[in-house]
Amino acid sequence: MSRFLLAIFSLFLLPSTLAAQDIQNEDIQKFERHYEGVLGTTLDLTFYGPELGALEAAADIALAEIARLDAIFSNYRSDSEVSRLNRERLISGASPEMLDIIELCALWERVSQNRFSCKLGRIIAIWNQAEQTQELPDRAQLLALAAATAGAQPQAFRGTRSISLPEPVELELSGIATGYILDQVFNLLHQKLPEATGIKLDIGGDAIYWGQPPLGDGWRVGIANPLTRSDADLLATLSTHNGRAITASGHTNRVRRIAGQEFSHIFDPATGWPVQNGIGAVAVAKSAVTSDAAATAMSLQTTVEDAAAWASIQPDLDALAIDASGHQAVSDQWKDFLAEEIVAENARVLTLNYTLPSFQTRGGYSRPYVAIWITDTRQMLRKNLLLLGEDQRWARENSRWWRQVGRSNPGLLDGTARPTRAPGEYQIGWDGLDENGKPLPAGEYMLHLEAARQDGGHNYLSLRFTLGAAQTLELPGEGELGRILLQIH
Repeated sequence: MSRFLLAIFSLFLLPSTLAAQDIQNEDIQKFERHYEGVLGTTLDLTFYGPELGALEAAADIALAEIARLDAIFSNYRSDSEVSRLNRERLISGASPEMLDIIELCALWERVSQNRFSCKLGRIIAIWNQAEQTQELPDRAQLLALAAATAGAQPQAFRGTRSISLPEPVELELSGIATGYILDQVFNLLHQKLPEATGIKLDIGGDAIYWGQPPLGDGWRVGIANPLTRSDADLLATLSTHNGRAITASGHTNRVRRIAGQEFSHIFDPATGWPVQNGIGAVAVAKSAVTSDAAATAMSLQTTVEDAAAWASIQPDLDALAIDASGHQAVSDQWKDFLAEEIVAENARVLTLNYTLPSFQTRGGYSRPYVAIWITDTRQMLRKNLLLLGEDQRWARENSRWWRQVGRSNPGLLDGTARPTRAPGEYQIGWDGLDENGKPLPAGEYMLHLEAARQDGGHNYLSLRFTLGAAQTLELPGEGELGRILLQIH
């Protein structure tokens, strides 16, 4: 195992309190930023520390490091190091980061019993072509290519800094590169912010949470079902303050549509075919490389029990697995991270389906900041259901939400782990409990929805409903908010 691999697996053993542990809460500054179009998805940063200027400078450092690593690992850039390696098949003077990734890919291929692979570039290219032509690939051809790929291994030599690729291997690193980048950027931030008391680093839902915010006893992270498009129908709420990476892997939010069928973006290395009826997984680990690769490997297990049992024997890994029927299994230590139990779906008193429309824009689409909450008829907050986009700089654009909820309720979830989402239809379920966990009495209430988008619109909708009386209410939507369907059970 290389020096870097040892560093990755020991990184989060650092204590969660630093030299700044004697600083009083009132002296701690909070820095938040949200970015679109980073590694093809979103980047959310939250830092806590005594000097706001140092936190702001650290954000620029993080962005620069992500851009540097993207130039090494991106399969979408023809000038990246991995693209050059795929073309030339043999390179010298390889970067230390590329040598690390080659070793990590081989390690996780072994640990996952060949369920995880970085060698599927040609198989993925065939499926990309199939998506364009709308003709399914030939199964026999893919099976032969998968067998040949499985039997070939890249060779990396640190002494000469050379890497060679045997036929028919082409590297495709999306299953591990995000985790590697998260670990690298966190390590750099930890060096640049020696007095930081809390760091959240989130790339498209894959995230590291370290230290803790000034209020509360740790980061609270909502875990959404990775097999649905539900935003707030949470499987669990986790609490962590000693440094953890969290990754969710599912099959429904990123799909290929070919000849009227939907196919997962996750492939079975043994067949070259997308996973069918796959398992959703949420992995919690001491490094993002571990959570990233493990979540993918778990999604190829036969049953949720198999996935949870495999996770239980891996060092520094805990996980939840769920299948399409909703059946769950968890690793042995998963319960240690639970902040609270989540009420089963059959205990819902309200179900809300809402739509995020898609817009064609010149400068690229920025996802809206969405807030959904419930008040009584006097506009007093009873339950905050959803906040997409934790950066208060933009959350204030949801002006009604900010006045009623945001500025007076700092204890909202610090993040939600889920696969990257696109505009579309989503669902929220609510169990009828208020912000203090107590059941709301039957009566009249107001549902509020608000969305604001950078370089886009700002829309607010509300619905009056009666809790305790079965009813279905619908709004056609407006601007940043599409069709709304509310059901009271």
